Amino acid sequence: MRRRSRLPQLGELERAILARLWSHGPADVKAMQRAIGEARGIKPNTVQSTLDRLHRKGLAERDKLGRAYVYRARVSQREWVVCTLEAVLGDVPRRSPDLLLSAFVDLAERTGTEQLGELERLVRARRTRSGEHGS
Repeated sequence: MRRRSRLPQLGELERAILARLWSHGPADVKAMQRAIGEARGIKPNTVQSTLDRLHRKGLAERDKLGRAYVYRARVSQREWVVCTLEAVLGDVPRRSPDLLLSAFVDLAERTGTEQLGELERLVRARRTRSGEHGS
């Protein structure tokens, strides 16, 4: 995903459809309607216009297959999270690296202590990959 000063704002349905594209891969309007629209009582036209909006926002790509478009996520979930965090952190006034890291560790701990272990594992792996061998 190209870096932007602001990420596109997404509505709840757009987020749900993008999440479905990440988890299940490409889909046409009919498949997305069955997966998301029916349970919500949403008409196929609404699903189609939502997929089209994601395409216009640069978050989904589409290919014509017969008479229908098949949509797929243009950005990975990881790329989206990184860009989202960058946007949020960019709005924090006078942010210091120590404050941001401390807040991140607090958030990780809130999700469960096992997440702190996972965070440590990720930091070790990144250090190993970059050739750094700090403690």
